[in-house]
Amino acid sequence: MKSDSPRFRSFLRHTSSGGLGVVLLLVAPASGLAQDDDDDGEAVAPQVSCYTAASQGGLTDDYAATQLCRGARSNAPAKCFLRVQDEGSLTQAQALQLCQFATSDDDPASCYLQARGKSFGADSRILQLCQPPVTEFLRYCPVYVQ
Repeated sequence: MKSDSPRFRSFLRHTSSGGLGVVLLLVAPASGLAQDDDDDGEAVAPQVSCYTAASQGGLTDDYAATQLCRGARSNAPAKCFLRVQDEGSLTQAQALQLCQFATSDDDPASCYLQARGKSFGADSRILQLCQPPVTEFLRYCPVYVQ
């Protein structure tokens, strides 16, 4: 834009009168941060929100909480994990396997609990049935947290 064009002057007028915030809101991409705010008024990353929910829900193993929430886009993995630990018969490792990549769109905990309630079979079969689809892809390229 040329600095002497009417469009540029109009843009300057809007941005100088507080319109910059509106322009930025319209142009800025959605962030990967959760909507929840912490005490500082700063948005909380979804992985941190997940880790906090898992820890406050009773998951005391830091390594397991880190594995559970690695790459999380919400606290859905923590909710899933805590639900199957409370209502199911899974070990911590099995619950981690089931819930690690849970999202708000899929609910592996409900799948597991329904299948178990219908005597679907062994826990290992139910885990395979109910795991989020991304789990299958990750078998070919695992990433470990140290």
